[in-house]
Amino acid sequence: MKLMATLLCLFCSLSAFALEDWKSQIIADAKTLYTEESIREFSKPIEFTIQEDITAAASARHDFDKLTVVINTGLLNSSRLTPDSFRMILCHELGHLFGGAPRKNVPPEWDGPVGSDGMSLMSSEGQADYYASSACFKRILTLEKHSSKIDLKRAGPALKKKCQVIAKKEGKDFEICLRSALAGLDFLNLVRDFPISCEHEDKTVAKELIRDFYPDRQCRLDTIINGTLCSEVLPLSLHPFDDSKNTCVASYALRPKCWFP
Repeated sequence: MKLMATLLCLFCSLSAFALEDWKSQIIADAKTLYTEESIREFSKPIEFTIQEDITAAASARHDFDKLTVVINTGLLNSSRLTPDSFRMILCHELGHLFGGAPRKNVPPEWDGPVGSDGMSLMSSEGQADYYASSACFKRILTLEKHSSKIDLKRAGPALKKKCQVIAKKEGKDFEICLRSALAGLDFLNLVRDFPISCEHEDKTVAKELIRDFYPDRQCRLDTIINGTLCSEVLPLSLHPFDDSKNTCVASYALRPKCWFP
């Protein structure tokens, strides 16, 4: 069944767009999770807007009067988009808004608000990935109305071994761990298949913090997996200045050195 975007005026600011039920529900779940948090943390509303753009992507903005997650029609139309990868994509964009430090430098063309330290209000790409799996994805799954049919057989032995560190095999937490990691894999392979795997790790040590651009794709997947392995319940809004407060404590759940040396 298709729902017309005119029935979803909370989410759409452009022309009517046919949205499948599961996609509109995931957007609604994200809005439910973050509406009060946005007001509490920033005294601003948060909006989820669909933009007519063929690029399979989403983005986030922190303006003077509101926070916005922009979802391109190209992303919603992608045949490679799954419910869990869509959740992870939204969580990544929310991570830019709520993920805290380390944050980006202010782009030269930006004329919106900045932090009191002169930095952008947007978290770095690596931090947004880490936030997505450690703070957001598990929470948004709790709002799932019907369990998605996930092919967990795709999970290899190395990933299963990692998840068994924090969860009993075959239990619900174990399944969530696998789902989160595989959602990260599908998110990073949204455009096409890249040579990345949940069975390998990027052993590179960055010379300095990668703040203003994307880490390598395997590094990003490692970041999502490490966040998945976080057993602590991180707050929905992380510290804007002190990046030492925005991490889990277990060695296997730290932000990887390939972007956070």
